[in-house]
Amino acid sequence: MDILNVLPEATFAALDDLLTFISIYDDRARTRAYLRLLRAHRRTIAGAVCVDAGCGMGYFSEELVRLGARRVYAVEANPHLYALASERLAAYPEVVCVHQEIQQFEPEEPVDVLVHEFFGPLLYDEDLHVLEALRFRPRLVLPDRAVLMGGLAWTEQVADETVTPAVVRRLEGALVSGLFDEGDLPLQFPVVRWAFGQAEREVVCDLSGREGDLLYLGLQIYHGDRLICQAGRCPNWPYVWTPRMGDRFRLRFVPAERGAEVHFAWL
Repeated sequence: MDILNVLPEATFAALDDLLTFISIYDDRARTRAYLRLLRAHRRTIAGAVCVDAGCGMGYFSEELVRLGARRVYAVEANPHLYALASERLAAYPEVVCVHQEIQQFEPEEPVDVLVHEFFGPLLYDEDLHVLEALRFRPRLVLPDRAVLMGGLAWTEQVADETVTPAVVRRLEGALVSGLFDEGDLPLQFPVVRWAFGQAEREVVCDLSGREGDLLYLGLQIYHGDRLICQAGRCPNWPYVWTPRMGDRFRLRFVPAERGAEVHFAWL
């Protein structure tokens, strides 16, 4: 879904975010994975004060109420999503809808559980950095860690009639999401990690001794040791591809006004 006409910048940004979030709900595997995660922690959620950070349309806030949360703060910065969430959650007195950036939100009581989904296909390329600037400290963060994994393939193995090896060679230096119909490719080695309170913003990865002329990257989301979802299984996080141009590359993330800038280079 794309907006094709010219709009004021602020209007365009708000509507673009709305359409992006609607498309996220099309990833039913992602939604089911998050609901399973919440239900696995029902004993902690029951009677707890919870924050649904970037609540979107309020689906997870609604589930937190069903699981017995005493209070749920549904925090959403996008005005359209906030309005939709407010309508959806109006029947639940336990829910307080907050129209605010999560890093500006300051609850008047201790927070037991924080639920979030700020991951991008490259882990840090969306809004994950905002969790480093919270004005409260939750006892439990769901999920609490993720890893951007990598793998190598031979172009001839994955190329098709449209994305041919000749096309791939033209993509030198570019990280391209959803380039191929990946299926469930093996994620072979860690590239960059995140855990709540611990962030890696810049890494150098060495591929020496590994075979393949095409690098792919894919996200894995965990809570503790439990895999919640990953690229190839949850379409919201596609594999990201680039032709291999050496044995070492640098990946760096710089927080920006919207999301984060991704800097990538072969060394």
